[in-house]
Amino acid sequence: MAEEVDFTRVRVRRLGINTPGIPAFTNQKQQMVEHLQNGALDDQAQKIGTTWVWVYDDSVALGYVSLAMYSLDRKNIQGIPNYADMEKFPYRAIPALLIGQLATNKEYEGKGVGRSMISWTIKMAVNLSDTVGCRMVALHAHHDVITWYEKFKFKKILESSNTMYLDIIKDR
Repeated sequence: MAEEVDFTRVRVRRLGINTPGIPAFTNQKQQMVEHLQNGALDDQAQKIGTTWVWVYDDSVALGYVSLAMYSLDRKNIQGIPNYADMEKFPYRAIPALLIGQLATNKEYEGKGVGRSMISWTIKMAVNLSDTVGCRMVALHAHHDVITWYEKFKFKKILESSNTMYLDIIKDR
């Protein structure tokens, strides 16, 4: 079992070809490892998404989050409790920051890394809201982590959907 994480020794880095700890990264879901090790740099080169890695002691990749721009259709969130005011939203598309992928190194699960990545991503969305416009954080959750995201106040678009959102104005 891995040691407790001293977050003063963690640096958030944009993924690059020499980012420490990438070859040794493990996760319960192999597709999350594959994305980090084989797909994320290509996504960055194509301007599809950007991956940010939590690096511990300049050697261990604790986790990563891949972000992209997104929009939610205002009509898809009508009828959700407390969102009647979305009918007053002036546009059909609500600008959002998409969490395309989020994964913690298997060795560091339960040590606050995921919570740190969610908090950092919400702060990123708030900063974007001041510079380019961003109202929500959105994601498409694997079914086994929906309740984990709900702990951070993410809500499902529809009960039958795995698309979730967090309104950075109302839900923080």
